[in-house]
Amino acid sequence: MTYSLKMEKKPAAKKLNKLAVLTAGVSIITIAIGIIFIYMPFSNRNKSLRSEILYERDKNVLIGKIRAIDKHLKIYMRRVPKKEKGVSWLISEVSGMASMEGIEIISIKPGEPREIENYTKFYVVVDMICTYHQLGKFTSNVESSEKFIKIEEVNIKRLDMDQGFDKESSKHDSFDLNGHLVISMLTIKE
Repeated sequence: MTYSLKMEKKPAAKKLNKLAVLTAGVSIITIAIGIIFIYMPFSNRNKSLRSEILYERDKNVLIGKIRAIDKHLKIYMRRVPKKEKGVSWLISEVSGMASMEGIEIISIKPGEPREIENYTKFYVVVDMICTYHQLGKFTSNVESSEKFIKIEEVNIKRLDMDQGFDKESSKHDSFDLNGHLVISMLTIKE
């Protein structure tokens, strides 16, 4: 009897081992299926969502920078006149600023326009008689103009340094200036 009992226990232990192996196998297969068909797609989707979020964030930052640049460009575009405001407009602006300061203009001559990429640069050469104070105010008005007008060159000389200056017959003081200025302006080509 003892012998037969031992024999009966072995098949029960084998059944238990087979059941444990089968349960472990089914569990591993279930976990593998869960990982492959559930976790991996959501993990990949999560990574793609993160990359899309980062892309959108970078895009929004770039759009913000473009808007800021556009805002600055609008300010500068108001300062750069269109091509129709050419050298005649510059001459009238310069003569208006000079007369505002009481400067006597001897001559204003247009210079040769220069093409620079999308812009045209116009020049005028101005010869004038004024005081130091008037020249300073005129220079300030030109350089702080709403449009991009710039003084390129300034040559000044006291009137009494000229050979033909006669203090007695001149309506100007001997310390007044004989000024020679080159003034430029940019315009947009269209």
